[in-house]
Amino acid sequence: MAVAEYLIVHYHEIGLKGRNRSLFERALIRNMTRACSDLIQIKPRRLPGRVIVPVPDGVAGEKLLERLRSVFGIANLAVARGGKIDFDGICDVAGAMVAEQRFETFAVRARVAHSDFPLSSRQINEKLGAWLLERTGTRVNLSDPDLTCRVEIVGDLVLVSTARTPGPGGLPVGVSGRVAVLLSAGIDSPVAAARMMRRGARCSFIHFHSQPYTDGSSERHARELAGSLTALQYDSTLFVVPLAPAQQVIAAECPEELRTILYRRMMMRIGGELAGKDGAKALVTGDSLGQVASQTLENLTAVEAVSPLPVLRPLIGLDKIEIIASSQELGLFEISSAPCQEACVLFEPRTPATKARLVDCERAEAALDLDGLIRAAIEETEAVTFSAP
Repeated sequence: MAVAEYLIVHYHEIGLKGRNRSLFERALIRNMTRACSDLIQIKPRRLPGRVIVPVPDGVAGEKLLERLRSVFGIANLAVARGGKIDFDGICDVAGAMVAEQRFETFAVRARVAHSDFPLSSRQINEKLGAWLLERTGTRVNLSDPDLTCRVEIVGDLVLVSTARTPGPGGLPVGVSGRVAVLLSAGIDSPVAAARMMRRGARCSFIHFHSQPYTDGSSERHARELAGSLTALQYDSTLFVVPLAPAQQVIAAECPEELRTILYRRMMMRIGGELAGKDGAKALVTGDSLGQVASQTLENLTAVEAVSPLPVLRPLIGLDKIEIIASSQELGLFEISSAPCQEACVLFEPRTPATKARLVDCERAEAALDLDGLIRAAIEETEAVTFSAP
């Protein structure tokens, strides 16, 4: 009986989707296929509660696992060996796999689903456990084993694995619609983007710069961040928007303490226009409540009031330490923490308002040609596309 190598991919949240589960499974398979597209054309197979990926000859299963471990929607995955084998075949495969590892204690966990295999899960646990115990000279520990030998039998397919790798969880990118992220060159908004992707949203990115009054560092960093984030959703668009002309007018015509809030209100207006044209249903920011002066409840309210789309803030309850940890885990921190000149530093007020009133913002903006400033910024916006892998 031929033994082959497979990847077993388990999901969690997708399994709760009832009648719509097949839609989520198909999206997961599309993303898995795309994630490996530069290596090989994989052919995932849907089975109850899991996805099986046959590993083609000449390709290392560990290499595919490494590529798939960052695909949103995957709870865990493992390299397995097996095929249409009987119990003696299970013993042969399990014996070969455990022989490659060092351990003092082990457990056997078997699952049988939708199969007429002649042994139950309990019988496999007992018989394979006794077989391994006799041949390895180790001990059984069912509560905290050094090694867990898992046997999964679905239909006529029998798979044996000895190690699971955690995935990122969440939902497959694309199942929750499109959003637009106001992407700075800093730490917070890239993490917010990744969190929205984990909830199944496909993100486009909008970056505001103040060139030529600032250097080009923020745009360079935003391009790097957008490229890195694209590895999580495979295709992205970054809109690069010049904000300096609007900032000049605001600085000349409006109260100094309101400048930062008025800059952000302008970003919301422009971002909302670009997002709507791109098919996005919401704007996403990296705001964390109380982190800086512009992120008080009053200022967040004043800024959000002008958005034509719902504003989502996935980091609103996190502190900086938690956000930095997420940035490091995503591999974005080195880019995000590098020095750069963000748009909002241009004509920055000495004492910014921390509790801006909506009526004061509207009164200050009454002197501005808002439509003209928005139109001019959008006309000068550059769209940059990214693709991965």
